[in-house]
Amino acid sequence: MKLPLSIQELDSEYARLCLDIEKFGNLKSGTNFASQKLLIAVSGGIDSTALLIISTLLARKSGGRVFCAHMDHNLREESCQDLDFVEKLCSDLGVQCACKSEKVNDYAVTKSIGLEEAGRILRYNFFNECMKKFDTSFLVLAHHLGDLCEDVVMRLIRGAGWPALGGMDAYDPNRKLLRPLLTTNKLQLEEFLKSIDCPWREDKSNFSDKWTRNRIRNHIIPLLHNENPSFGTSIARLKSQADQDQDYWNSEITKSLKKLEQLDGGEWLAPCSLLNKSHPALRCRLFKKIIEKLGKGHALADSITLLDNAYSARKTGSVFQFPAGKTATITRKGIVFKISQRY
Repeated sequence: MKLPLSIQELDSEYARLCLDIEKFGNLKSGTNFASQKLLIAVSGGIDSTALLIISTLLARKSGGRVFCAHMDHNLREESCQDLDFVEKLCSDLGVQCACKSEKVNDYAVTKSIGLEEAGRILRYNFFNECMKKFDTSFLVLAHHLGDLCEDVVMRLIRGAGWPALGGMDAYDPNRKLLRPLLTTNKLQLEEFLKSIDCPWREDKSNFSDKWTRNRIRNHIIPLLHNENPSFGTSIARLKSQADQDQDYWNSEITKSLKKLEQLDGGEWLAPCSLLNKSHPALRCRLFKKIIEKLGKGHALADSITLLDNAYSARKTGSVFQFPAGKTATITRKGIVFKISQRY
């Protein structure tokens, strides 16, 4: 397999594709990501194979360096062949590769969790180990526009609120996680690989209806595309709008957090002077942020709404329980948030 050594060796269409992906990644990360040290998560499928090659070409152009991480989940008999493929691909590209084999099924049974969750936990544990080992600035994942569409539908089914309903983020600064393909169509990635005669691995489990995501991908998404051939473009637009709204709400919440009063024992008071001037949409988001800042455990949207309704009705003395021993008490001065010392 003879792979291109630079973007200049590509057909103009695919050179533009690479540069568009770089532009999107730069916009979301706020930096020239390809000039950094990158850890690329590679399964061997179309998406991650294309991502590894494109990232390598961009890094060569920008002075960065690419590393690869591949985990064998041992859920398919042929999974060891995926590992061999990824190692050969990395060798051809001159990319250092770290591989690990995990018995995901055994881990799921031991922890009494689902296979998908078990795989995700072990996968990200491995990726974090690799990031430390190679001292990389970004963990780069191959989620593309199709994945974004599936994620939005899954969130809708689970009852996610706005702007989280817009789907997964292209950049997560806390985890240093970057998805530069998030607005790229999978067909473009497949055509790119074909243009350079690069093979990929097919995961037959992707066609099984055993998993929720597969059922959405194989049945619901095609119906949505039949109703609206531009469904993917619409989802990309929705995500852009969600990001704008998220930036606005983050700014407003930050301002409001500065107006909280810290009490003895790690308690926080959201005063009436703040709450009475705030729209319910802001109050609910503020309550959620305060509860999250108190520690582990997330509050359900219904519980947050009940708290806001009680405050609006001036139900002084009402106490609301949240996960991990957190409480919110409505007082004459506002709402006091605290966490039990035993947690």
